[in-house]
Amino acid sequence: MKKYIIVIIALVAILFTNKVSAQQNSLFNTYSLDPLQLNIAYAGAVCTEANAHYRTQWIGLKNAPKLLQLNAHTALGKSNALAIRVNSQTQGLLNNLGATIGYSYRFKVSETAKVHLGLGIGWTQSSLNAQNAIVIQDNDATLNSYSRQKANGFDSEFGAMFIGKKLKAGASVLHLYNSNPSFSGNSTYKLLPQINSQISYTFFKDKKIELEPWLLNRYTIQGDNVIEGMLNVNIIKTITIGAGYRTKYGVLALVGAKIGNLKVAYSVDYGTNKNAVNIGTSHQIMLGFSMCKTTKNPKPKEEPMVVTPPASTIQPTVIEPVKEVKKEEVAIIEEPKKEPALEKIPEATLEEINQLADEVEFDLNKSQLNEEGLKKLDAIANIIKKNSKVKVNIVGHTCNKGGKEINDKISINRAEYVRSELLKRGVKPENINQSIGVGAEKQLFDNNSENQNKNRTVRFELVK
Repeated sequence: MKKYIIVIIALVAILFTNKVSAQQNSLFNTYSLDPLQLNIAYAGAVCTEANAHYRTQWIGLKNAPKLLQLNAHTALGKSNALAIRVNSQTQGLLNNLGATIGYSYRFKVSETAKVHLGLGIGWTQSSLNAQNAIVIQDNDATLNSYSRQKANGFDSEFGAMFIGKKLKAGASVLHLYNSNPSFSGNSTYKLLPQINSQISYTFFKDKKIELEPWLLNRYTIQGDNVIEGMLNVNIIKTITIGAGYRTKYGVLALVGAKIGNLKVAYSVDYGTNKNAVNIGTSHQIMLGFSMCKTTKNPKPKEEPMVVTPPASTIQPTVIEPVKEVKKEEVAIIEEPKKEPALEKIPEATLEEINQLADEVEFDLNKSQLNEEGLKKLDAIANIIKKNSKVKVNIVGHTCNKGGKEINDKISINRAEYVRSELLKRGVKPENINQSIGVGAEKQLFDNNSENQNKNRTVRFELVK
């Protein structure tokens, strides 16, 4: 950290070594809210979103770094995603501008986990504002030019990431291969590869209060190794409060909020280490926007109960004698027209629907789906709409936790909820015969610890 202070205040690296050295990757604290800062492979992990970050570092020091970063990414189908990252950093006489376009490919390793592989290709432009320099060495060809110099370069990065329901883990290499820009004289600006590795786990997932610890290691080849830990407390998936510590530096703090499609955050870090006590406080703000589709989930309808009266209360049926009808009185009754037979879905198509239903998983004691589950209903609705005359039953299932009465009610609520969502997506009411709840009686999978959640789902049956 000391060498950064020297560069900022005195530009000793330029004056004595003829090399421009600066902090190449700003130490953002909001990576838990925007992991694309760390790893290009994160692209496509959630719905389309864009985040802007502004960080001003080491307040109180002259020519301290200031950085603006814009990140955006979106999924393209089930496996592909695109991302873009734009950086602008000013530090002393040096300004770095860069843009990276990233691609991510993802594949499933289990029902709730995927692996992402990402590659980024970028362009960089470094500007040296020599006209603002105070030259104390007459033989310095770089600063004696008294002009603004620009140098362009190529940059690249690679990342891999495991994203599960609770666990995230990944590694990435920034500046994997790059061309170093050169200025007049013997001065160059060298981008050193940086390896980022991180892991996080969410305790009490989907509860009102979640605990999410993060552990991060940033290793710059031929440079510093920085380890930091952060503990976030997520309150009703709306408020995030975090605190942490960065080695060789000091303490970190974070507060964020999600309001509809908007996301805002503020972070601060303060140097407490003996090598950082004099470099001041750093501040960062974040503003994000997501384009996730939010659907209001209707309250599931209660299944009507059929009550059979006791046998003693059933009135006997009196059969009237058949009155003889004269031949002249017999009317000619036309035979009703037969309705056209319903089209049959091929077995392969029905199997495709239920394969999608395999991934429709409800949380314990819940009869509403998250965004991932609703995307599966989009695909199921499209298949049914292509077979416009088909008629199906929706069957709700549960795991074996809880009593029979509760499970029976939850299973019918799940079937009714799926029916309601399919109707919203354009499926006609006549395509759905009825919603059925079977509770935990008809298990689709063994109820061990790994498969219990797979039984909290729905299935589709043809009406013959």
